[in-house]
Amino acid sequence: MTSANQPPGGPPHGQWHTAPPTPPQAPQPPRWAWWVVGIVIPVVGLIVTVLVSRPDSSDDKNVESAPTPTRSSAPADNTGQEQSPAAPPKSADTVRARFGPKVVDADTTDSGSYIELDTSEPIVSGSSLKGADIVFGASLGDPNLFVPGSGSMLAPLPGSGAAPTAEECADAVNTNGGYTSDAKPGDRFCLMTDQGRVAYLKVVTAPSRGTGKLNVTVWDTPGA
Repeated sequence: MTSANQPPGGPPHGQWHTAPPTPPQAPQPPRWAWWVVGIVIPVVGLIVTVLVSRPDSSDDKNVESAPTPTRSSAPADNTGQEQSPAAPPKSADTVRARFGPKVVDADTTDSGSYIELDTSEPIVSGSSLKGADIVFGASLGDPNLFVPGSGSMLAPLPGSGAAPTAEECADAVNTNGGYTSDAKPGDRFCLMTDQGRVAYLKVVTAPSRGTGKLNVTVWDTPGA
């Protein structure tokens, strides 16, 4: 019988199947290549973003057209060349005191004493003195100050406050000058001498008879 001639357990002749060959696999890139790709892609994206966000060409032109500061437009370097402050204009405030403040004694009895203030130190005389600038006496009963020749050279000041400057004294005489005034302790006066100097007088004592005292300052004003 035909079945007896067939090999046991085997497939019929001509029906054997051979497994298809495995196709060759493409070579796989090394792992470091994927790491490089992971870095390059974000970097490329960042560059593209920067290029897109750049201002247009008109802005670039505006920037380029802005003037470049030069050395001539920069502030001058004053290092080591510090300028001295401008000297204040010469005025009576900065004039040197010729005399005082100093107390001057004078006899106030009757016609009193003649006082010359244009000398280096005041000259006090009990009789008429040529060039005298003020008389300190009690010829009318009460002590007073009197300008020889009755010139309007004597100006009273308020009884309190700081001592005046030469300029303040000159202004007082120019605006409120007279030729005589009663003199009591604490009274203050400005006086213009016959040679153009400015004096400040403060009455210290003023008896009807005896020695009176004046605190005197004289400024050596320009032109005097």
